[in-house]
Amino acid sequence: MTTPTQVTADGPGHGHGQRVVVAAAIEHRGRLLAARRTRPAAIAGRWELPGGKVEPGEDPTQALIRELREELAVDVDVVGQIPGPLEGDWPLDGLFVLRVYRVRLREGSPAPGVDHDELQWLAPHEVSSVSWLDADVEPARAAMQRIDTWVDFPAGAVLGSGTVRWVGPLDDGRLGVIVDRTPFHPLDHGWPDQPGDIGLLGGRRVLDSLTATIDDGGLVQVGADIAVRRGDPTRTWAVAHVLPAGSSVSLGEGVELVVDGGSRNALSRGHSACHLAALALNQATAGFWSKEPPRRDSRGFPFLDQIAILESRIRPNGASDSYRCGKSLRKAGFDSESFLADLTGVTDQVNALLTAWVAQGAASWIDTGGDPTLAAKRTWICAVAGGPAVIPCGGTHVSALGELGEVRVSIMATDAGFEVITTVG
Repeated sequence: MTTPTQVTADGPGHGHGQRVVVAAAIEHRGRLLAARRTRPAAIAGRWELPGGKVEPGEDPTQALIRELREELAVDVDVVGQIPGPLEGDWPLDGLFVLRVYRVRLREGSPAPGVDHDELQWLAPHEVSSVSWLDADVEPARAAMQRIDTWVDFPAGAVLGSGTVRWVGPLDDGRLGVIVDRTPFHPLDHGWPDQPGDIGLLGGRRVLDSLTATIDDGGLVQVGADIAVRRGDPTRTWAVAHVLPAGSSVSLGEGVELVVDGGSRNALSRGHSACHLAALALNQATAGFWSKEPPRRDSRGFPFLDQIAILESRIRPNGASDSYRCGKSLRKAGFDSESFLADLTGVTDQVNALLTAWVAQGAASWIDTGGDPTLAAKRTWICAVAGGPAVIPCGGTHVSALGELGEVRVSIMATDAGFEVITTVG
């Protein structure tokens, strides 16, 4: 934010005749950027949401982009707004209002400049750890409410605590609850392969966990109602914990979260085995390609799984995956007829690979790139022979293949192509 005394240029007018000052809620990896002022002397040492003045005739968003490039040496995308109580703006004084935009970094790393001598990336629970300028206190708190939910399931956590951000009825009459941090893994609305976790929230039963989004107007969409692709930066991405109808939860309530460990473990086993089966399928079918495939997996084999997959469903201790095997695949260079004629041989090769990999007990883990939020790009990595195996994945997994015991697949022809049934036992 730029203080009113520094705004000398004309800017777009406000509905009540006030001038608009722009500021940035810069979000990155689940944190909000705060900048410490160096001037004027009356506010030096206080913290603000960075921004700058709007030049005459300049669009406010373009002014903010320009100021952030000049002050912090970063290029950004404006992805939304933190709406305030004054027709979307926040009060400053009788002459000025503050307009706060949600911003994501495109290029560069913020660096202090003339107006700021220190920058801090604040986690949601750290919003009160700095001395904000008075006018920035409420906008900063509101901005923190739009940070994507922090999730701990990638590290295997089944216990956690959080603060309730939203409570509302769902279409089926049950209650949805969003907290700022959770160990619960939700069903992905775009690729609903692994079911959501169940367990307890503040001692109350959690019947399901679903992906949710929040837009600038406060509209919450849950599960299949979400109208944008996963990770869309214009939305806040969250986990909706589904409680029974008639449950009561209060906004701002601190809650302990407990995931059902037995259910999580069974689904993690099924998901890890599903990935192993896909990798083994890629390797066992490499000889059926007559030309360079559209893509290869991390181990160098044609990525039949990603090229041909239609649907994947993870179940406790297993999975079902459906694939196409028609004209488009043959055109890409895959000999579908020979493959379907040799399903028994392919199945035997896949199972032999699975047996060898499980016996090696290789470690596996999820890489989030340092981003703790639900919207992070997550990758499953496993140190199998000839690896590592690397597959983009938002689910949960075992920490070592030795936890699987035995993994077997059966492969059968279908009208669309073929299906792989994976079983852990």
